[in-house]
Amino acid sequence: MRSTDLTDLLVEDHRILDRLCTELDLGQGSPENRKDLADHLLATLARHTVAEQRHLPGAAGSKQLAEADDLMRRLEGAGPQEPRFERLLSALIRAVRRHTREDERGVVDSLRAAHSADELRELGEQVVKARRAAPTSPHPATSDRPPGSQVLMSGPGFVDEIRSAVDPG
Repeated sequence: MRSTDLTDLLVEDHRILDRLCTELDLGQGSPENRKDLADHLLATLARHTVAEQRHLPGAAGSKQLAEADDLMRRLEGAGPQEPRFERLLSALIRAVRRHTREDERGVVDSLRAAHSADELRELGEQVVKARRAAPTSPHPATSDRPPGSQVLMSGPGFVDEIRSAVDPG
C-alpha cells in the first residue's frame, strides 16, 4: 500500500518532477512529444503546488513555486515550434529544480518536527483525495503510451483547471 504521509507524498512528487525535468533536459523527441512531456510536467507541478500551498503556506520553496507558476502560465500558451517554448521550458526546469532542492533541505524535516505521524497521514490523505478529484482526461492529441497517455487536459486554462479541480475552495 502506498504511503499517505504528506512528507512521503511531497518527496515522491519531487522525484517525479526531477525525472520529468531530466527527460526534458535530454532534448530528445519531436517538438510535439516535448510539448506532451512538458504538459505532463505542468500537470504534476500544478497538483504538487496546490498540495504545498494548502499545507505549507510560506514554505521555503514558495518563491520558486511562484516563479514556476508564472512560467507554467506562459509556457501553456507557447506552441512547441515557437522559439520561446524551449526558453520558457528551460526556465521552468531550473525553477522546479531549485524548488525541490529547497524543499529537500528543510521543509520535509520541518513538517516531520511539527506534526505527529497521524497528523501527517491525515494531511496526506487530504492531498490524495484532492488529487482523485482532479481531471484525468488525456488530451485527444496525445499518444496512447506514457508519458503522453498521462498528460492531463492540455490547452487553454490548463493550470487553472487543475487548480480549480484540486482546490475548489
